[in-house]
Amino acid sequence: MKKILFIFITSTFITTKAFSMTWTSITLTINNIDFERGGEISVYVFTDDDFPVKHNKALKRFRFDVSSTVAEIEIQVPDVPFAIKAHHDEDFSGTVTKNWTGFIPAEGLGFSSGAKLGFGPPSFKDAVMTIPENAKTEINLTYP
Repeated sequence: MKKILFIFITSTFITTKAFSMTWTSITLTINNIDFERGGEISVYVFTDDDFPVKHNKALKRFRFDVSSTVAEIEIQVPDVPFAIKAHHDEDFSGTVTKNWTGFIPAEGLGFSSGAKLGFGPPSFKDAVMTIPENAKTEINLTYP
C-alpha cells in the first residue's frame, strides 16, 4: 500500500531574479521514492539559467524528509516558463552523488514534463512547463 505524505515546505533559496516575479502555489506529487534509502528530497525550481546542474542558481529550493513512496508538497512556482528538478539526496550533500564512473548519478532524480536523463541531464527545453490549470503536477523519480 502506498503512503502519501502531505507536507508544506518553505524555500531556502531565493535569488535576486525571483523577487521580480509573481509566484503561485501548486501541488507537486513525487512518485517512486525509495524511502528505505533515507535522506531527503530536494526540489529545485529553475528558469533556463543553469538548469538543472547549478543548484545555487535555482529560483527556489524545497526540502523534506523521506518517509514514504509518494509525497505531495506545496511549492511556489513563477509566472514565467520554469522547470523542476527533484533529487533524492541520500547523503544530505546538496549535490547529486555519482557512482564509480564519476558521471552517472547514484541517487534518484526526476524532472518536470517527464524529461529524462540521457547522456547527461535533460535540457530546459525538455523539462519546461508553465503553471498547470489545475495547479497540480507530478514527477517520477528514477534510480540507477
